This record gives sequence, C-alpha cells and structure tokens, in this order.
Amino acid sequence: MKKFEGFRNFVLGMLVFGVLTISLSACPKKQAVKKTPDEDASSQDDVESTELDLHGKDFVTVPELQTIRFEYDSSELKDEARNILARNAEYLKKNPGVQVLCEGHTDERGTVGYNLTLGQKRAQSVRQYYASLGLSQKQIGSLSYGKEKPACIDTGEDCWSQNRRVETKARIPEQTK
Repeated sequence: MKKFEGFRNFVLGMLVFGVLTISLSACPKKQAVKKTPDEDASSQDDVESTELDLHGKDFVTVPELQTIRFEYDSSELKDEARNILARNAEYLKKNPGVQVLCEGHTDERGTVGYNLTLGQKRAQSVRQYYASLGLSQKQIGSLSYGKEKPACIDTGEDCWSQNRRVETKARIPEQTK
C-alpha cells in the first residue's frame, strides 16, 4: 500500500508541476493599439508598396537573367555578383513591364529554419541591390526556398557552391494576358 501511495504522490506532484509550468510559460496578453482608419490604411499601403505581391503569379527562368552565387553562410554580394546583377538590371530596365522574383537558395547544411532565413537574406540583398541600381521595388519580390530546391544533389563543396545562389526569375507582360 505504501508503494501505491508513493507512486500516487509522485504522479500528483508531476501533474502540479506540469500545470504550473504551463501556466507560467503562457504568453502575456497582447495590448491592442487602436489606429484610426486613415493610419491603418496608410500602414497597409506602405507594406504593399515596398515589395511585389507574389501570390498567384508564375515566374520563369529568362536566359538574360543570370544566377549569382554566395560564399558559405553569407548573404554578402561579391564584386562578380554585383557585375552580374548590373547586367540583369540593364535587361530589366529595357523591359520595364517585367516583374521580378529573387529566389534565395542555400546548400544542404544547416536546419530548415536557418536555411530559410539565410535564403531570404540572400534574396533581400539582391532585391536591395536592384533597387540601388534604379529598379522599382514594387517590381521586385523575394522568396526563400532554403535548401528545398537544390541545383545539385551531390555532397561536397563543388555541389554545395552551386546551391548557394539567388536566381532572378521574371514574369513577362505577355504572361499576364
């Protein structure tokens, strides 16, 4: 009987501990910030005006738009990448109706979350560089695939370096019809 009583006390103790842990780790209540209708609309416009809405749009590879590569664990644009992006930007300036998607990719190393974040940083650095070259940010969107769409499936640095990239894809006006 004493064994049962000890087990019961242990289970009750664990239940109390679990309830306390859950109640103490609950998220604090969010405080609502009331905005006037004008403030709410203008903040939504700012978000929408900064980046191209990608939903429901198909982007394709265009031979004139070259892919750039990155060093391991980096989203920094090297000189060679800047030169390629400058040539891409010239094509895009000659075709002002083209919408652009900067797709960020990583190699297979790292967690899914880490690689999605790194891929997005890479895509954003390309997007910002295009904007610095005079392209409208409303024309350019960014998206990270992380390690989910590798260009090469082998293991090793030669393959990994091919996967650390940003591809510039386009949606050409004829595709919108």
